[in-house]
This record gives sequence, structure tokens and C-alpha cells, in this order.
Amino acid sequence: MTERRVVRILSVEDEMRVRESIVDWLGDSGYEMLEAEDGPSGVEVFKRELPDLVLLDMGLPGMNGLEVLERIQEHTPDTPVIIVSAKADISDAISAFKAGAWDYITKPIINFDILEQTIRNCMERKDLREEVRRAQNRYQHLIQNLPIIIFSLTPDLTLDFINATCENVLGYTPAEATGAPRWLVDNAAEEDREALLAALQQAFETGSFTQDFRFEHKDGYQLYLHAHSIETDDDAELGPRVQGLITDVTERQFLDKVLIQREKLNTLGAIAHELAHEIRNPLMALGGFARMLAKKHPDMDEVEVILSETQRIEELMNRISSYLAPVPVKSKMCSVNALLTFCLDRLSGSSAKERLDVTTNLDNDLAVINSDADILTETFVNVLNHIQSAVSHKGTLDVATRDIAGHVAVVFTVTAPGGAELAKKNELLLLPFDGEEGSQSLAVSFRNLKNLGGHLSFEQQNGTVIFTISLPRTLPERNEPK
Repeated sequence: MTERRVVRILSVEDEMRVRESIVDWLGDSGYEMLEAEDGPSGVEVFKRELPDLVLLDMGLPGMNGLEVLERIQEHTPDTPVIIVSAKADISDAISAFKAGAWDYITKPIINFDILEQTIRNCMERKDLREEVRRAQNRYQHLIQNLPIIIFSLTPDLTLDFINATCENVLGYTPAEATGAPRWLVDNAAEEDREALLAALQQAFETGSFTQDFRFEHKDGYQLYLHAHSIETDDDAELGPRVQGLITDVTERQFLDKVLIQREKLNTLGAIAHELAHEIRNPLMALGGFARMLAKKHPDMDEVEVILSETQRIEELMNRISSYLAPVPVKSKMCSVNALLTFCLDRLSGSSAKERLDVTTNLDNDLAVINSDADILTETFVNVLNHIQSAVSHKGTLDVATRDIAGHVAVVFTVTAPGGAELAKKNELLLLPFDGEEGSQSLAVSFRNLKNLGGHLSFEQQNGTVIFTISLPRTLPERNEPK
């Protein structure tokens, strides 16, 4: 059992006999008593001791009871104050009620049981108020700190409420989010704004909506969000509202993309390995036959065509074999930001500086990872070389890093006229089938990242191309050959 807390009571009373009788009676009843004989000392004792309840006479010397009450209210407005007043001063007691007094009794105190009951009633009210306040604070804290964004939207698509999680997830404070009309729609990715706008507008007609969309974080990177409405009772005074929840599903999207990319690479690698094996034997026979034919018929042009095409296919088979060969990995702790800075310094000294305005948004708190620094440097250089060789007109390159889902993500965002040429061949750009130098470097980087447990992907958004490199914080375990 928990011990009952002793209630501390301050009696501010200038009549010594009345004060002593109050202190003695309530002290015998188990209360801890404090006393003061005038207004100034009453305020001083109150501020020093912070009692649970005050018994206050109105006709005090030095400072009347109403002034003492005002000082108590200014310091701790939740402390119950019971007026102990002579009948002639009842008007003062009424004024004290208006100033914040909780109850009153009249002097002389004929029945101390009534005084004690009045004290118990006030303390019960105080405890109830505190419990309600704690419940409200718990509820408010829960609402503000849920890992889910809670929002309320007016018909003009202005947020009139959004909880504090907004800043943790999206980078914007609630004040920033609620201070701008159409903030939610205007900060969605351009490709998703129309669909989000239609879903929110329809919600005011149907009462519900569900929508997935991309959102631009305040720091410049993109998030994947899932939003849906919640049912609430209409408030006639507030008017129509759409209320809902927003969940950050970026990590899920990211990990799904990593998994899909790895499965594609595994499948394509298996197919390429089988093709290389099945094609090489008949190719060797065909090449030998063509050379024999050339000896017998040296003037036959068709033989040269056969030999040339045979050699081209042989080179392709060699590229595939090289692509599928295991890559030795030398792991050590390395800083992705430091490696990127080194590679960007090299870029800045090239002709790319004239064609690309380069900005960086590197996360200063980015985790140091266990990986192969040489392979990572080669990968970053390959991606940057591909970008600078493909951009022929003035454009922008933003390089950003951040932690996500146990990985370090490096994002190269390129905006330039004809930027779509950067990724014109889709996923074939990352495979060793193209003889172009830039494509070969990306294919090698793609292969190398797989050996590090990471992946390289890209996506197009109008004239913008985004290359994303993901790296696990530690190298994956490998089964070494026996």
C-alpha cells in the first residue's frame, strides 16, 4: 500500500487565538500546518513553502486578504484558497470568489468539522483538476508525438492543425505547415500534385480518401507518404473539415526497390551466364569455319562479314564473363561524405564545371560504413563521369546523402536540357551489353555495388534524372569457397 500524502495547509490569520485554534485542530487531524500573522508574511511563507491549500483571512494588516489572494494566484493559480471571513466582511469574500477563491467559511468557527469537510472538498476538486490536466497533457503529448502525422484540412486545402511529428518526418514546423494555403499539395512532388489535389477535393464530397504520393522534404530529398482520412464527428461551429493520417512509407518503398533491383540483377546474371556458356561453343566453331573458308576463298567479302560479327560477339561474351566474375572486396571503415567530396573536387576541375552548377547536401551526421573505399570511389567517379559526358548544355547537379532503413543513400539529381538522354536506355544502361564507354562504367559500378550489398538505380521525372546509390552500413556476409 502507498502512504497517504500529508496535506500542508497555510493559515494566514492576524487573530492569534483564531489562528492557534485552527492550527491545533487541523494539526490533530493529521494535516501539516504552516501559519502567518499578516499579509506580507503570508505571501512570503506561501512562496517559500508552497503549501497544498491556504486558509485566508480578509482583514489582514499590512496587506489585505484580496491582495494576498492576487499574489497567490499570480504565483500558483491552482492552489485552493479558502476564505475565512467575519460575517461583516461577506462582500469581501464575494470579491475574493471573483478573484479566484475556492470556498469560504465565516468566523467565528463554531464547528471545525465543517472546516475540515470544506478542506477535503477543495482537495478532492484539486486532485480531480490535476488528474484531468494530466490526462489532457498525456493526450496532447500522444497526439503531438505519435510517429504518424495527424492533420485537419479546411475546404480551401489549408491545414488548420498538424501535430509536431510533421517536423520530425517532413522537416517543417507545424507553424510553417499551417501558415501557407495549399501547403500539403504545393510541396508534393510535381507529378503527384494533381492526383493528391483530386483526392483531397473529393474527400469533402465523399468524406473519405486514400492516397499515396511523394513529398519534398524541407532538406530537399523526396519522401514516399501514404495518407488516408479518419472518421470524425462534424463540428457545426468549425465547419467542414477533412481529418486524416499521413504515414512515412519511404523505408518500405526503398527496401522494396532494393529487393526488386537485386532480384532483377540475379535473374539477368543467371541468364547472361547461361547465354555466355551456350553461345561460346558454337561461336568458336563458327569462327573456325569462317577462317577456313577465308583461306579457300580469300576474295569472298561475306567471309569478312562473318569474321567481323563473330569477333564482335566474342567481345560481348568477354564483357559478360568479366561482368559476372567475382570482385575482390577489401573492407574498412570509410566516410561516404569524404569519398564524395574527393570525387566532386576532381569534377570541379574538369570541363564539367562550365556545364554543371554543383550543389551538395551532405548529412553531417551520416554514419561511417564498413565497405571498400576504392570500389566506392570508382563508382562515384563513374556516375559523375556519365553525368558530365551526357550533359551538353548548362544544367544543375545536386549531390545529397542521408541515412535510410539501415543504408546510406547517395542521390545525384540532374536537371538539364535533354536530361532524359542520361537514362535513355532504361535498365539496359546498367548491363554490359552496350559497347559505349559510359554505359560500360555504369554497368561495372552496378556489378561492384552488388558485391558490396548495395545497388544503383535511376528514375526520370520530366527533365530531371535521379541516380541513387544505396550502401549497407556493413558488408554482407559471404560464403568463401573451400
